[in-house]
Amino acid sequence: MIDDHKKKSLIQHNIVEGTHVKASYQGSIAPDSMYPVNRNDTFYNVSKIAAISDIHGQFDIFKQLLNQNGVIDDKLNWSFGQGHLVITGDIFDRGDTVTEALWLVYNLEQQASAAGGKVHYLLGNHEYMVLRGDERYIHDKYKHTLNAMNVDLKTLFNENTVLGRWLRSKSTVININGHVFLHGGIHSDFTDLDISLEQANKIFRQAIGQSRNSLKEQPLTKTLFGRTGPIWYRGYFLDPLLSQDDVDKVLNKLQATRIVVGHTSMDKVETHHNDKVIAIDTSIKKGKQGEILLIDFQQSAPSYTRGDMKGKQYKLMD
Repeated sequence: MIDDHKKKSLIQHNIVEGTHVKASYQGSIAPDSMYPVNRNDTFYNVSKIAAISDIHGQFDIFKQLLNQNGVIDDKLNWSFGQGHLVITGDIFDRGDTVTEALWLVYNLEQQASAAGGKVHYLLGNHEYMVLRGDERYIHDKYKHTLNAMNVDLKTLFNENTVLGRWLRSKSTVININGHVFLHGGIHSDFTDLDISLEQANKIFRQAIGQSRNSLKEQPLTKTLFGRTGPIWYRGYFLDPLLSQDDVDKVLNKLQATRIVVGHTSMDKVETHHNDKVIAIDTSIKKGKQGEILLIDFQQSAPSYTRGDMKGKQYKLMD
């Protein structure tokens, strides 16, 4: 988040008759407006959750999963009531409809709030890569766009743009009803830091745009952005030495019952480590299909289902 004394005017970029035009933003958002940061990143008494991850520029699949599973209506408006929608990172890169997905989430966030619900767009490794200007994984469409506008990726999403400012308000790790949501995973390296989720998210936000070398030079960011950090860790699925006891110790330290993550591609929503870890990266990036996790807390015990693109829902665990 930008400090008050560093507020800057919003800028809009357009292509007019083949020429890039840069001008002061003329939209409905006040030029000095800021997007609120969560005061607390732990939420209680939430009635239901829908969680999805790794959209990677596949807007059509994204909206179909939300629509067919009751999160949005046919006009792409919020229909999930007081429920919470969690996107555990990586809307960016690979596909050619990234901005469409971003603006849908932007609108749903406001509609959900008005209905008493909430949208949590958590930043994943690809969000942080884009915000520091890493163009390696963007679709050719966006490469052509940058060339036509004669700007780089970092400028397109800097703190003077609506989406850039909005993204800088987001969290990376949250806890809802004892379920920790994030992109990659929680390793003991994170819990050993002995910092709150709010402190961790503040450090993540302050590090946006910093180079990889700069992140490595600072002890906290070296851990948070390292291979065992929350946005990169894949050990739940790839580390043969990780034990159930290791997972349980992390959960105890977090005061949580389950961890929900994306980042590591699966064919469907799956559970691992005695159902304590739920994997929700369902390979949407391939552009063929995907699933969404639905958790209902309105009964005596939570129910967990996975919803497909036709709205069929399957029990995930007992």
